[in-house]
Amino acid sequence: MLRYILFYKGSFWVYGTSCPTDCKEDLSNIIELDKFINQFTLAMKNMVEFLRAGKHFAIVVGDLYRNQEVVPLGFYLMYSIRKQIKCKLKGIVVKDMVSNRGKIGMEALWRYRTLKSDTFLFKHEYIFVFKKG
Repeated sequence: MLRYILFYKGSFWVYGTSCPTDCKEDLSNIIELDKFINQFTLAMKNMVEFLRAGKHFAIVVGDLYRNQEVVPLGFYLMYSIRKQIKCKLKGIVVKDMVSNRGKIGMEALWRYRTLKSDTFLFKHEYIFVFKKG
């Protein structure tokens, strides 16, 4: 039975401050990559503290594009969590986003934006599954 869940929709952070809030604790307001990773890991550490040993938790995260290159945010977060929280990585699931409900019928728009801005069109996210030690 699921008793606790931590949910953070981080896609707004990926685009910088496109959705700023007045709350200084909101992770979406963090611009620096290292600071975001540290604060996200701290939030996970605080959440996992309430999870019983042997139970699972997961994060869903995608990559981002900065300074004309891919930044593997998911793998940075996975490494940071493994390093700072006593847990085991149990699986990595690559989630296909091609037929994502939010993008249905918008393929041409996303392709146009990608070509115009010289970025990469991400078609996947990662689900990292951990087991608390």
